[in-house]
Amino acid sequence: MLLLSNGALAQKNESKILFKDSLDQAFDVSDWLLNKKGFLVVPSVITEPAVGYGAAATAIYFHSSYTDKKAPPSMTGVFGMGTENGTWGFGVFHIGYWKKDHIRYMGALGKMNINVGFYGSANLGLLDIESVNLNMDSWLFLQQIRFRIGKSNFFSGGRYLYYNTNNTFDIPINIPEFSGISFPSTLSEASLMLNYDTRNNIFSPTKGFYLELSGTYSDTWMSGDDLYGRVATKIIGYLLSTTSRMVVGVRNENTFSVGNVPFYARPIVNLRGAPLMKYQNKNVTVTELEFNWNAYHRWNIVGFTGIGNSYDSFDNFSQGKTVASIGAGFRYLLARKFGMQMGMDFAQSTDDFAFYIVMGTSWLR
Repeated sequence: MLLLSNGALAQKNESKILFKDSLDQAFDVSDWLLNKKGFLVVPSVITEPAVGYGAAATAIYFHSSYTDKKAPPSMTGVFGMGTENGTWGFGVFHIGYWKKDHIRYMGALGKMNINVGFYGSANLGLLDIESVNLNMDSWLFLQQIRFRIGKSNFFSGGRYLYYNTNNTFDIPINIPEFSGISFPSTLSEASLMLNYDTRNNIFSPTKGFYLELSGTYSDTWMSGDDLYGRVATKIIGYLLSTTSRMVVGVRNENTFSVGNVPFYARPIVNLRGAPLMKYQNKNVTVTELEFNWNAYHRWNIVGFTGIGNSYDSFDNFSQGKTVASIGAGFRYLLARKFGMQMGMDFAQSTDDFAFYIVMGTSWLR
């Protein structure tokens, strides 16, 4: 991770103090984030089983310091990524916290060329044990805004997603003149959201709850492919033990679809260790449990387990595609004053293994 501030380079001794916590003299970026405007450059390793190993980098510009706004700083960033199977992408984004955190905004524009193993979403007749390569040459445009309701912890707002893609299935047929099946598709979705957020910080919470209820609508008059809708619920909670050394996290997410949802836009089971788009259907439910134990000073040990199910309807819930995962990892308290941790997770699911570099919580919302 690289940290760069605007203006002239600071003196060597001043830089050492800037990235050292006055309490324990350990490496810490709190004072830089609290008092400086500038860039945070975060390189990362991609380990997602669905796209293979690769690298990514994000450069974030902080428009103001935390102390200037008395709220999280607004940020603008650029990102890029690439993996060994030919997946690549780049884009720009802006996250704004306005009027002392009474307005939360997020916007993004990105170009992506994704190669992913596709197992079917209960409508293509593919075998669960086999996959075909799906290439998605796409553009994404996202706008989201939420407003705090009075002085409460409730937020209401909306989101708009436009996703234009050309999909190509590389069907394994040994015919030279046959290169696959290609067709364009467009998502144009509008969502209404209601949030309740009492987490003590947005990076690595140790107590509080995040609740979300959202409804999504799409139709041909919006330039989308078809008429469909989704309803989603999210419940994430953090409980701090009486000794303040153990944080127990619980996560439950459910998504229900109606209408003709495009196959690639159907809900997926999102669990550490489970390949993306392998467990996909009209409806999805996911539950995960995590333990974060402070082992020594700034170092924490993490253990987690979860289960997810993708199914066509409530009547055949037990016949859905189910995956379970278990894993462990570690965290370092990178910014004490923000409560922000960074580390790695190692996860084994029912049929795959993966490791992840984690900045903040794995359930970042």
